[in-house]
Amino acid sequence: MPGDAPRHLRRWIAYGLAVLLIALAVVFAVRGVDLSTLSRAAPSDLLLIAAAVLVNLAVTGLLFWAVTRPFDAMPPVGPWRMIELITLSGLLNYVPVVRPGLWGRAAYLKARHGLPVRQSVLILAVVLALAAAVLGLVSVVLLTLPPAARWWVLAASLLVLTLIAPPIAQRVFKRPMPWAWTWVPLRFLDLLVAAARLVLAFAVVGQPLSYDAALVIASASLLVKLSGLTPNGLGLNAWVVAAVATATGGLDPAVGVAAALVDRAVEVLVMIPAGGLAAWRLR
Repeated sequence: MPGDAPRHLRRWIAYGLAVLLIALAVVFAVRGVDLSTLSRAAPSDLLLIAAAVLVNLAVTGLLFWAVTRPFDAMPPVGPWRMIELITLSGLLNYVPVVRPGLWGRAAYLKARHGLPVRQSVLILAVVLALAAAVLGLVSVVLLTLPPAARWWVLAASLLVLTLIAPPIAQRVFKRPMPWAWTWVPLRFLDLLVAAARLVLAFAVVGQPLSYDAALVIASASLLVKLSGLTPNGLGLNAWVVAAVATATGGLDPAVGVAAALVDRAVEVLVMIPAGGLAAWRLR
């Protein structure tokens, strides 16, 4: 189609930018971090990051399943099938094509479950809106309130979001939304696991990181990954982690870049076999 060429060109430009940003990040990290720290890192930290990547995939799959459940898939999509689709989508999103994970998942759901492609796009929009609401809320509360109050306020705010999600979803989509009460908790759980990954990644490069700071950094990181500005936030994510870590905690930006690269490297090493297995099961 005539409009496809500019979109593909923009995607290749984004991919080239991602590669350039990764190369710069590697050089910046190598020059600014004592590499001997990596050799002294506990292997258990890397294994825990790998396990956390799998948990993130499972939680994200359950979130997409809970959002998809009220729509017109027939037969209904099971939770394990959606986890497999999300795992494969995560791997496909590294390909320099416009949202390959979304369109591949939408094509599969249309062919095997009769789910209209328009509804797959709506489901993604719901997930992105949840991310903006939950991640934005967490960042604002943790950055503006004193430690004694922030967790109480955050818990109360998340409870309110959980309670209002079902009626808002029913009003918007004009259909029953029995699983909408799980959306906010699942989105928050995904953030908690992503923050734990960052704590471990910073430990690998020899820099302690508080969990509160990790939640703020992880919020920014996840928003960049979901934005699609570069494939899976590739390259851009490392610089965002460094910038937020420096701005909020006064950490060395080179350490932030190195930690983000460690987390990304483990993620890719997990995604390749996990995505390959998912593709084989979905064949």
